[in-house]
Amino acid sequence: MEEYFETMPFLNRIGIEEATVKDGVAEFRVPYEEGITNHTVVHGGVMATLVDATVAGAIHSDAEATLDEMEPLTINMDVNYHAPVTEGEIVARAELVQRGGTIAVGEAEIHNEGELAVSGRATYFQKWE
Repeated sequence: MEEYFETMPFLNRIGIEEATVKDGVAEFRVPYEEGITNHTVVHGGVMATLVDATVAGAIHSDAEATLDEMEPLTINMDVNYHAPVTEGEIVARAELVQRGGTIAVGEAEIHNEGELAVSGRATYFQKWE
């Protein structure tokens, strides 16, 4: 997974501290910090990025390919905000839902202190090299 983050410096900026990706499931952990907030609430763009990144990680983890061989490219994403995040650890978890030859779909949930904060679904074009 280090290789994944080395090629995506933006993900490092939001402070992902721990990542687990395996068998079509990805989980990223991010601590709450002021640098990702507006008026003490974690910015919605950060949460959307976590949906995008965890779903892409789940899709890639099941592809049995390196990033040089297959890159998931977002073609559609729906994000639903359920509760504001104002403190504590943020846990984003995604699962691969469906994979075809060139299209893959995944779903994500982001929890904060055990409460559902965000849910989302994303569709990706699988760019095979």
